[in-house]
Amino acid sequence: MKLIFKTDTNIAAETALIFTHPKEPGIKQQIETAIQKNEKFITAVNTLNNRNIQVPIQAILIVESEERMCNLRLTTGEMYLYAKRLKYAEADFINNGFIRINNQTIINIKEVKQFAPTTNARIEVSLSDGSTYFISRHYIQNFRRALS
Repeated sequence: MKLIFKTDTNIAAETALIFTHPKEPGIKQQIETAIQKNEKFITAVNTLNNRNIQVPIQAILIVESEERMCNLRLTTGEMYLYAKRLKYAEADFINNGFIRINNQTIINIKEVKQFAPTTNARIEVSLSDGSTYFISRHYIQNFRRALS
């Protein structure tokens, strides 16, 4: 199998366009399998039946602190519990496109739709589901680094 990588500014960010030859149908399956194996999952607790479930990390929108655990809100609106405190959960999310924005919240940077400065050196962030959060002044540098 020969791989050729090209970049194109005309396609949307975070999009990959893959061409395969029609005489090689197995290559498509191999690529799909490799990508699925590479996706990272988090074990969360479904509060409705108290069972553990595997959640794809990229499907998580917000991680919020709640006492000694964290709430995970997915892009679909579903809510799950994560059995770690926020300061320990941060290590699991920080290398996967998430940033901490205040003492209670970690957000998926890919789901930020817009942001604007507010009073007291804070920034208001709007996410893809319409919810808004404030970035405290202590975490603004992390937010700026993540955007660049």
